[in-house]
Amino acid sequence: MPFSYSVEFRRAACERLLRGEPIKPMAIELGVCEATLFRWKKQVLIDRGRTPGVKSYDVDELARAQRTIRELEAELELVKAASALFNGEEVVRPKGSTRLPKR
Repeated sequence: MPFSYSVEFRRAACERLLRGEPIKPMAIELGVCEATLFRWKKQVLIDRGRTPGVKSYDVDELARAQRTIRELEAELELVKAASALFNGEEVVRPKGSTRLPKR
């Protein structure tokens, strides 16, 4: 499971990166992988409109919309199944009995 840093920690690190502090000593000081700091810097540049790309808050909206679509599709399948059941289109077979057959 990936380690998550607090928003304040990440924001402070990004501000330092944007001021031009070198990444290698900063990574050692903060105890964060250099690749993580590069990724954070790239994302903050995108979020501030300095570099083209998908903004971080757009990703959140997209994920929320996709989750809603999945939920609605599942709900629609249930409604279709119930409709078919009540319209007599689907034959409902009773469950088998646990009793032994009479001889």
